[in-house]
Amino acid sequence: MIAASPTHLTRNRKQTVLIVDNDTALAEAIATTLDIDGLQTIVSHSGEEALALARAFHPDLILLDVMLPERSGIEVCATLKTDPSTSSIPVIFVTAKAEESDRLVGLAAGADEYITKPFSPTELLLVVNEILSGRSEQFSGFRRRGAKIADLAGVADDQLVVFAHEWKELFERERRERWALEEAHQRLGELDRLKAAFLSAVTHELMTPFASIGITLQVLKQGREQLLPDQQEALDNLSDEITNLHRLVNGVVKFAELVNKRREPQPQFVALRDIIPQALQPVLMMARSRGIEFEIVLPVDLPGVYADPDLLSEAIFQMAHNAVKFNVPGGHVWLEPTNPKGWVVIQVRDTGVGLTPQRLELLGQPFEQEVDAVQRGREGLGIGWAFVRYVADVHGGWVRAESEGPGRGSTFSIALPMIAGWHVINLESLVSDGDGVGVGVE
Repeated sequence: MIAASPTHLTRNRKQTVLIVDNDTALAEAIATTLDIDGLQTIVSHSGEEALALARAFHPDLILLDVMLPERSGIEVCATLKTDPSTSSIPVIFVTAKAEESDRLVGLAAGADEYITKPFSPTELLLVVNEILSGRSEQFSGFRRRGAKIADLAGVADDQLVVFAHEWKELFERERRERWALEEAHQRLGELDRLKAAFLSAVTHELMTPFASIGITLQVLKQGREQLLPDQQEALDNLSDEITNLHRLVNGVVKFAELVNKRREPQPQFVALRDIIPQALQPVLMMARSRGIEFEIVLPVDLPGVYADPDLLSEAIFQMAHNAVKFNVPGGHVWLEPTNPKGWVVIQVRDTGVGLTPQRLELLGQPFEQEVDAVQRGREGLGIGWAFVRYVADVHGGWVRAESEGPGRGSTFSIALPMIAGWHVINLESLVSDGDGVGVGVE
């Protein structure tokens, strides 16, 4: 509730109700009720002052008592309704004059509603919001919660007793709801801590064996020349499988760290000409072994980006890896970065198995991988594209997945904002061919 100060009212023009009642305590109680409901209130105790305030502030609604000093509420209402500057302001009579003839006189004076004392505060709020709803689409919290008029049978006629009764009920209800929300919040916090602890333990245990596996693999490779050709081939296949598994597990670890926000991005200026070839090295080997041609096109004026190099490298790898993994023997993959209108877009196209509209909708949801051993062969955990989406999100970018349908290939893109004026062009490390550089894998 505020005092009748023009400078205060003009600070924030929300819906305003002028309360006019000669009972100071009741007027304050009504004002408090409306203030709690999000309305701004002005209080007056005389008819003359009410007319002046109505003309000065032009409130959205007036709650008007009939029995007022100087001018009665009936006179005030009639004056307001005959004045063009105030005739559109709705008026609700709130009075102890409960006879039907009194009500008819009030309505004849131009009132929109007529409420008799003692009244329910909840009922008053419902009527107030019903009137104001024609001037604003914002309903009060009471209406949104579907509050019902309280049963006040047997309650004393003193209006302040009625207010105390309903305020107690509302307070108790709000307190119960608040306790329920606090308990739910605590349970969610416990579940989140449990999830973080579980992922931390699991990801640590997944990475631990690779240290001993790597040492054993190095020992075996030292005696490779003494092995038979088929044994050498088996050792090479084992090495490739372990490398792929390590990359997969490492992707799971990074994904879990991002989900739990334990791995905050560490951005720096990154030259895409350097990071793309490094990220694609294991994919190029995989493409060669499967007879898939992999072409990389790097424009001469390729700009740099401000990003976490490890996360971006892993995202590029995941996109390229899926393009090869879900391709067909003799297929083709293209990777090309472009920079349209302030963005750096890395696009990977393939001639692979393609995606149905249903699969496109599920794409990016971890652990939602569809198993199709005939077409796709070995399946992963379905976190590759989900990881790419997370990397785009933490860098303020976006992703896009497109496919014309099964058997017609797919196109995946990740876009990051370009840092204006920052370019890294290392022409000496590349063999230029026209506008781009092509790397073919037979």
